[in-house]
Amino acid sequence: MEEAITALLLADARVRHLISDRIHWGRLPQGASSTAYGILQVVSSQPDITNSGRSGLERVRLQVDGYAKSALLARNIADAITSVIEGARGERSGIMFKGGFIEDRRDFQPDGAAGNQLYRRSTDIFVWYSN
Repeated sequence: MEEAITALLLADARVRHLISDRIHWGRLPQGASSTAYGILQVVSSQPDITNSGRSGLERVRLQVDGYAKSALLARNIADAITSVIEGARGERSGIMFKGGFIEDRRDFQPDGAAGNQLYRRSTDIFVWYSN
């Protein structure tokens, strides 16, 4: 699923304009430095269960974080990424996307004491899909 979402994001003109190919899973790679990027991570994953057993659907909660030198750009990055994920329907890279639904959003200020000079918008989004 991660590869399919990454491919969707890299194909989106708005995302590419804002952060080029700086989309990372889990954390910013060691040694990488950037003032604008997106981080995605799986927070939880749950198979859909019916009375007959697993339905074949999976519900994943993704955390999408946009980081940037300005609060506006951090929001725009996270919003562009979540917009692509929300709109994903149908088969993409071998994954059948059924829908994405935003759960909540949070904004964070830079923490200069910790050496962090970037703003962050964090969005949780539920993604329904099947393989």
